[in-house]
Amino acid sequence: MLIIREAKLEDLKVVHQLEEELFGQHSYPLFVLRQLFDITNDLFLIAEVSGAVAGYAIGHYNAEQEEGWLLSLAVHPVHRGKRIGEQLTATLAEALKAKGARTMLLTVHPENAPALRIYQQAGFTTTQLYPDYYLDNSPRWLMVKTL
Repeated sequence: MLIIREAKLEDLKVVHQLEEELFGQHSYPLFVLRQLFDITNDLFLIAEVSGAVAGYAIGHYNAEQEEGWLLSLAVHPVHRGKRIGEQLTATLAEALKAKGARTMLLTVHPENAPALRIYQQAGFTTTQLYPDYYLDNSPRWLMVKTL
């Protein structure tokens, strides 16, 4: 059974391992995950299956601009195809909307077809391609969804 809940401090090492496995050199270091845990509060979500971390989503809310961000989303490979990414994204969107966000934004690599599919099915549209988003020659689509 899938449970989506707020992250706990003890989840961070597992999240970090998943980050490294999936994103390699682009993964968040553990100290950054700890800082994100401290500042994102209830917008750091864990997908749990049978008591184990199956995935996570990290969000941010900018009250001044009434917008939310999906900063990171990952699902463990053994749990892919179970709509966990979609459910994490939807849960985060609802949490952001409850805080007052009118839009939700994210960036995604143009070659990440599974993520693009999830986001498009969730109602995101591509708005702009940044050829050097992270200043390392890594392109990213900026996607947005009205909440």
